[in-house]
Amino acid sequence: MLFIAFKAAGTRFALPARMVEEVTPLVSLAPLAGAPGYVAGVMNHRGRPLPVADMNVLLAGKPSRPFASTRIVVAEPRPGAKAGGRPALLGLMAERVFKTVELDEAAVSAPGAPAAPYIRGVAEHEGELVQILELGAILPAELLERLLAGLEAA
Repeated sequence: MLFIAFKAAGTRFALPARMVEEVTPLVSLAPLAGAPGYVAGVMNHRGRPLPVADMNVLLAGKPSRPFASTRIVVAEPRPGAKAGGRPALLGLMAERVFKTVELDEAAVSAPGAPAAPYIRGVAEHEGELVQILELGAILPAELLERLLAGLEAA
């Protein structure tokens, strides 16, 4: 199975590539007044506003730093969800977005200890532990609904 790998606070994470539409360079984001701290802002994505959540804030409690490898992963957190007749997308700012990695599904195992509800499993890749994320579980459901509703209204 193919994943997009990145780091947050020194820990390696991966998102299933099937949920990712594209990976873009870090662009200037417009601040979103009154948004929760994990919302980095809004970007223009192909002519429509796209809210961008900061994965470093969500996973490590600190804002992402603007490394040359900091990217925005444009993803579909709820496959099949629509906003304005198009797939409902969300931008995910992540530090040190490395590459795609191929992991055998059989190599992904349970964490072996209590973990956050968005950790689907762990696997080893190139001698380093990778935590596999369940994208739909990273954002609280009611907040994701509000973000997607805001997109539909735009």
